[in-house]
Amino acid sequence: MAKKKQEGAVWFRMFRYFRNMVDAVPDESAGAALKAVFAYFDTGVLPTNLDTLAYALFLTIKPAVDESNEDYAKAVERGRKAVSKRWMQEDTACIDPVTEEEKETEKEIKKELYQETEAAPCSLPKALEREIDFNRRRELALEKLRNYSA
Repeated sequence: MAKKKQEGAVWFRMFRYFRNMVDAVPDESAGAALKAVFAYFDTGVLPTNLDTLAYALFLTIKPAVDESNEDYAKAVERGRKAVSKRWMQEDTACIDPVTEEEKETEKEIKKELYQETEAAPCSLPKALEREIDFNRRRELALEKLRNYSA
């Protein structure tokens, strides 16, 4: 049996500093607030049946739920843009094929417009020249050692 895909965010942040507030209210209010947070996370509806302490605790945790939902919405939008970008590139390639003859013509035009010239020889930095010279001398010394008969 296939799993049903979850709509919306599947988690929210519960920060350590929430504990101070949870410890400050009675257990009944903390439990009611926690249940209200989960209901809000699932439905987005603000609770109406909480006492003052439970509602204060709910309002302490609510920004973390909202931030998680915003992060989820941003991730979905980034994914949607990436998918549409990928499919748009593939669709345009399928809709507007370029023939081999057109490709050759474009190459010829580019050759005429951008005639290749030889790059001017540039000198290497002194440190690089020294390193190349050191490596060349080291290789020669190693080669002499390999050919040296003991």
